[in-house]
Amino acid sequence: MKKLIKFLIKLFLIIFVIELVYLHFIPRKYDDIIDKYSTEYGVDKSFVKAVIFKESRFKETAVSSKGAIGLMQLMPSTAMWLMDKLNIDDYRIEAADNNIRLGTYYLSYLMKLMDSDEEHALLAYNAGPENAKRWINAEGYNKNEMDNYVDFEETRKYVREIRLTRNIINFMDKYGIFLDELSSILEDFSK
Repeated sequence: MKKLIKFLIKLFLIIFVIELVYLHFIPRKYDDIIDKYSTEYGVDKSFVKAVIFKESRFKETAVSSKGAIGLMQLMPSTAMWLMDKLNIDDYRIEAADNNIRLGTYYLSYLMKLMDSDEEHALLAYNAGPENAKRWINAEGYNKNEMDNYVDFEETRKYVREIRLTRNIINFMDKYGIFLDELSSILEDFSK
């Protein structure tokens, strides 16, 4: 019986640490915003979270070497186009609400452009719609062998990493034991 109790204590400690590390990398700070816009634009919230993680590691002030801004790393020209399309007057693309709204809408737009295929939308998000269409429309294209058609290593890696991150997010959201409690504690601690 003592061994079982020790095992269970160790198991819960391991689960606790794993969930703590998970929340460090995938915070719940933006969940309300992500939920709002993923629902509004019909994009799975774990998909949006995975894109945010890959693009900015949830750093609101992130700016890439190419000039992409914010959580979802939007290029200013793309963000301005999206703001015009959505009639947004607040042009602060680095603001979390705006950035997630614009990025989620853009994912939705790309999904429609790419026949509701999330991985093809990711190709377009990362490398641009024209490159994505070129790869997808290549003779003999087979999605299961996408790496053979996508000639940008960064984009191949991008799609694989978001797929993996999304699987982790889905698993933790479904099976996480302490996530809600830990998230509250971490939010209180960071104030």
